[in-house]
Amino acid sequence: MNPLDIINEIKTLNVLIVEDGDDIREIMSTTFGKIFKATRSAVDGEDGLKQFKEEQPDIIISDIRMPNMNGNEMIEAIREINPKIPIIVVSGHGKIIKATSKADIILEKPIKFDKLLEHIYNLTR
Repeated sequence: MNPLDIINEIKTLNVLIVEDGDDIREIMSTTFGKIFKATRSAVDGEDGLKQFKEEQPDIIISDIRMPNMNGNEMIEAIREINPKIPIIVVSGHGKIIKATSKADIILEKPIKFDKLLEHIYNLTR
C-alpha cells in the first residue's frame, strides 16, 4: 500500500504524542495535525498518562527517556487501563528499549516517516 492510501485509511484516528524534546514534539504535532483527525501532545510520561485518561486516543507514539515519569512507567500504567491500546515507542536507544518496553513497536530515531505510518496503519486495522 502506498503512503497516500495509508493516510486515507488512518486519517480518522486520534493520536497522542508523548515527547519531552520540544523540537521533535512540535514537528510531530504539526505533521500529524495535518494527517489525523486529532493530535494531542504531552511533555512527559506523567502528562501523557493524564492526557490518555482524558482523551482516550486511538494510538500513542512515545519516547522512553523523559523526566517525571519515563515512557516505560507510563506504558505500564496505560496497559493497566487499556491493555490493547496500540503504542509505538520512538527512541534513540531502540536496541536497549526492546528488552524492557511493553510497546507494540519500537522504532529508532531518526524515524522514517513512511515506516511510522505503515506501523500506525497495521496496529489500528
